[in-house]
Amino acid sequence: MKSRTLSINEWNLHLSVLADEEPTLLDFFVDVPGLGGTVADAHVETVIVDFARTGSAADSSTQVFHGGWGTVAVPGCLPGYLEAHRVSGRLPLDVVVAPAIALARVGVDLSSGQRTFLHLVSDLLNLTDDSRRLFAEAERTGHYVNEPYAALLGELAAGRIVGLADRAFADAVLAGSQGGGGLLGALDLETYRPAHRNALRCERGGAQVWTNPPPSVGGSIVAGALAMLPPVASESRRIRWAQVAQALAEATQSQRGPGQVPTGTTHVSVVDADGGFAALTTSNGSGSGTVVPGWGVTLNNMLGEEDLRPADGSALPAGARMGSMMAPTLVDLADGSRVALGTGGSERIRSALLGVLVRLIDDGDTLADAVEAPRVHLTGDGPIHVEPGLPDNDVDELIVLARQRAWPGVEVWPSANLFFGGVHAVRRSVDGGVEAVGDARRTGAVGLVLPDGTVRTAWA
Repeated sequence: MKSRTLSINEWNLHLSVLADEEPTLLDFFVDVPGLGGTVADAHVETVIVDFARTGSAADSSTQVFHGGWGTVAVPGCLPGYLEAHRVSGRLPLDVVVAPAIALARVGVDLSSGQRTFLHLVSDLLNLTDDSRRLFAEAERTGHYVNEPYAALLGELAAGRIVGLADRAFADAVLAGSQGGGGLLGALDLETYRPAHRNALRCERGGAQVWTNPPPSVGGSIVAGALAMLPPVASESRRIRWAQVAQALAEATQSQRGPGQVPTGTTHVSVVDADGGFAALTTSNGSGSGTVVPGWGVTLNNMLGEEDLRPADGSALPAGARMGSMMAPTLVDLADGSRVALGTGGSERIRSALLGVLVRLIDDGDTLADAVEAPRVHLTGDGPIHVEPGLPDNDVDELIVLARQRAWPGVEVWPSANLFFGGVHAVRRSVDGGVEAVGDARRTGAVGLVLPDGTVRTAWA
């Protein structure tokens, strides 16, 4: 496995332009629906996804998902993207969405990794007729077209649809939900608002880390685990992965609470010519197999995600922001460089990010090496999952840890797998050099926009 990297040293820029600014976070994750009353008989269907579909896998490689309109929470991406553009956008909205409109109309050829992922969740995508039709050509030929979505973006660009509650969009959402056994109501769409939050900050080994704060939990788990690890040993610079696993287990146990452990996602990390950074993680869960009628928008299944369900059986009230494992992260390293990173991967988000962070901070790895290196993940009631390539002594120590904690043991996977997330990251050094990494586990890609407007791209 090789993650795709692209190094750029063409501009002499300075990170100091942002030295005195604290990163902020825009939270546009889903809300719990039901403000206008509840539906007695929500329609939910259960699907078991087996990661062995994507290639060789460990014995325990299945995950239970739920789909159907009854799993759809109040979607926040549309108002979230519009708020991000309002606050930080430099180009007019019609210019921003023009490339996406063109791609949606003409279509895109999916990479082999994307087709593999489509195959992985095909049972979910085929739960409703609308979803089946939307993805039929892509499953058959690998070419994905979405004309209705192009039309929606065109309405946004023209200012004829201005938000989630706009009748032209909301009426279609509500019609689909009411006809399909969903919980969404008009009041849910009308009252949804993105939330601006102060980023969660922690320190380790001379590095400053900013990540996603509560009510989400992924960032808190990662920050808590970093705090629990022994100090960075500069003389040996060797990570003890049993210690990392132990810290991750303790941090997860201390942070998990009602509605705090969801799934994900896709991630984009960006640095601009002024040294501004953005780390953007968005999630549709595994998808509910539902589509907004007439607009080609696939909807989330957050109400049906096993990881979101409170362990104590309680339920979040209607209108509450649900928690998220997603943890878009910025890091100022001790050498003065800055990194933006994040990942998808359901509950593996916390372990993927923690592993990359300790390799960057403790071991001083390059960004490419930190992303490509083998990962370790553990669940509360399952084995410790290990990618191949971890030193034997580390595997032995993990086996001892599992025995001490009465965990089912250690499973070393036969090869790297998208199960372990896909950390996409960008790093900018103090001299202006930039390194971007797209994780091969999830067919990551990198792109460079040159001063003349041309784009250089590379896919994992």
